[in-house]
Formats: sequence, C-alpha cells, structure tokens
Amino acid sequence: YNSYLKAHCSGSRQHYVPLLEETIATTVNIDDKSGFRVLSVGSGSGETDYIIMRKILETQQSTHVIVVEPSAEFISQYKELSKCDPTFRGVTFDWHQQRAEEYFAKGAGDKCHLVHAIHVLYHVDNLSATLKNMWESLADGDSMVIMIESGNSDVGRWRLKVLEALQISTDKRLSTCLRLSSDVKNVLDDNNIEYSVASTSPDDVDITECFNEGSESGEFLLDFLIQTAYASSNTELKSLLLQYLKSHEFSTTVDDRIVVGICTDVLVAPKRAT
Repeated sequence: YNSYLKAHCSGSRQHYVPLLEETIATTVNIDDKSGFRVLSVGSGSGETDYIIMRKILETQQSTHVIVVEPSAEFISQYKELSKCDPTFRGVTFDWHQQRAEEYFAKGAGDKCHLVHAIHVLYHVDNLSATLKNMWESLADGDSMVIMIESGNSDVGRWRLKVLEALQISTDKRLSTCLRLSSDVKNVLDDNNIEYSVASTSPDDVDITECFNEGSESGEFLLDFLIQTAYASSNTELKSLLLQYLKSHEFSTTVDDRIVVGICTDVLVAPKRAT
C-alpha cells in the first residue's frame, strides 16, 4: 500500500476529494432538518467523514452519525479526531465496531438522510445484500452515495482483462475485493434503483518499478494493483500481469516512465418520496 501511495504522480491518493465535496454540497438533500442522520458504512479513521460532515454542517445545526467500522484502531482514531476537531461540534455519534453485515443483521433503526460508503464496498462479504440494506436504511427523499473505483480506468480495465485471461468468472471475482463501479451499477439496475454517475479525472500512477527485476517496491506495487498478496512471487502470473500492464491498451510512457490512470466513480441514488 505504501508503494502505491508513493507511485501516485499527484502525491496524493485522495484525488476524489473535490468530487466528493461537490457531491455532498450540490446533490445530497441537506436542507435544514431536525435530527439529520448519517449512516457511514466503513468509516475508517474518520478522515472521509470529516470531509462529508464539513459540508453538511454548513446547513445543519446538529447531526447524528452512525459509524459502522470493524477496526477498533480506526474507531479509536476517529473518536480522537471527533474530540479534537471543531468541525465535529454539534455532531453526536453511535459507534458500532462491526462489519456491515453484522450491523444490518440486527435490524436497522430510524431511517437516515444520508447513507454512504466511500471506497469500502470492496471489502463487504456480499455486495448485493449490503447495497440493498443500505437502501432500506435510507429515508424517502434522501440519497445514498457510493464511491468506488471506476471500471473504465486503466487499472480497472486491466484487472478485468487479466481475470478474463485466467478464466475467472464474474461470480468468483465478486467474492473477492476486485469490485468496480460497474458491479454496483448492476446491483442497482437489478433492483430498479435510479442513480447518477460522475467520475474523477484520471490520476496517474507510476508503475515503472513493477518492470524492474528484483525491485521490492515494484513487487509490492504489483501485488497491490491486482489486490492479491504474493502475486508477484508467482513467475507465471507475474509475467501475465506485466504483459497486459505494459500494453498500450492499459498504460502510457511519459518521459521514460510507465504510468497507468486510475479514477473513481461516485454514484448518487436518490430515494423518491412515496
């Protein structure tokens, strides 16, 4: 993961932040309400929730956030952030150290005005069930926001090409973390849920080290790109990965450096009032 961060030509992995801010500010219904409620699925250490809350609190006097995060360490960091940062004044929390599946299994409470999952749906056990549970937790007239890697990016298309070459079925892929925005769209379409899609501009990742024999950082980066530990240790698999990665279909050469583009899709699904 650290190799991946260092390879970002922009110097930051959070290239999606401006789009997220714009989405919350212009798309999500945040007119002043009594007891505005947010369900944050996979909250992490609170850094992304901070971005979201900063926009919501421009119009809300108070907000209640339901934090669903399995990592005790991340929840501890989130709690510390919420105590120290004045942005969180007027925000109350319910803390749930649980996986999404565990949280939804107990039955949802009051409906929420915003339900979001920002770059976390790679890790849920069942993508379809999680999305449907999130939708059921949403109040009429409000929106569900999903951010996930675009299937149209260089890296997204490369992964699909590699898995096709390895004859790995879509069902088997969906049981891994190799999920893309197209998978979310399919679930929403199957459940007749309307949505809009916006994309970040591609962010370049320098993958030159992947092609340097014996480069430890290159091997780590390749493993991260395919989201498979020790993939680079398998000579045959590594050869296949690099063969497609170096193709002009998926990468470009800039000043003797090989780069691939990665971008994020944000899907906004408004729930029509009935």
